[in-house]
Amino acid sequence: MIIEMLLAALIGGAIGIAELVARYRDKPVAALLSPGGLLFVFVNVSASVVALIMITAAGWTFGLPATMPGSALIVVRVMVAGIGSAAVLRMSISPAQSRAGGTGPIAVLNGILRLADGELERKRALSRLSHNDLSGLSFERDHAALAELCCHLMREFDLAEAQRLGGLAAELSNRDDLTDADKLDCWGLELTRLVGERALRQAARRLRDRPRDEPRPAPAEPERPAAPAPEHDYAAEPAGAGQIRPPSKPAPAKPSRLASSTGGRTERKSFSDV
Repeated sequence: MIIEMLLAALIGGAIGIAELVARYRDKPVAALLSPGGLLFVFVNVSASVVALIMITAAGWTFGLPATMPGSALIVVRVMVAGIGSAAVLRMSISPAQSRAGGTGPIAVLNGILRLADGELERKRALSRLSHNDLSGLSFERDHAALAELCCHLMREFDLAEAQRLGGLAAELSNRDDLTDADKLDCWGLELTRLVGERALRQAARRLRDRPRDEPRPAPAEPERPAAPAPEHDYAAEPAGAGQIRPPSKPAPAKPSRLASSTGGRTERKSFSDV
């Protein structure tokens, strides 16, 4: 029975560890060794062991025939205890037409995760503020390039994360009560949650090493069509002695869109005619 309990505890602990690692990608080891992380894993392990004890005490065979060897029944019980306990812990019960968060065993796990979140946030902020990894950079000039480098370091980038970064960048750009250094620190803290401190440090170092006066190609201006040559009814000839220049032909009057016309002739209206 001890071996079965150890196997069930291993399955439950593996599920808890995998969830913590997926949640805290920048510092998975720190998350596992934090009090909140250890408590989270302990709850998953305990649930698996308790589930195995209950299954064994109830004598559940899960429909297996009596001719099956005992080792097969033990494997089934261990698998059901490890995976089933994890599923039960993450159950949420809520009314069908309610949009509020449900209650149930998942509330316990969410409370433990909030403890781990608060502790890791404090550690991350302390570590980030104790080092000036973004020295020599400017938020107004380098925040877009820094975000692009950090995002492309990840194989899969969530759309929600990209939208959150874009909203934060717009908010910081519109803040007049913060200096450029303050905005850069806030931006660096947000990027640290995504890629970690080491990746952010390398991205900042790459940006500092780049020359700032790289020539940019000038945008090509669209060619403007040449103006058509004016048409003259009479060729202009210099008026010499004894020569009379023919009078120029007056241009036909164009009817106005605002004045009414009768018989193709334009009429002028005065304010007294209205």
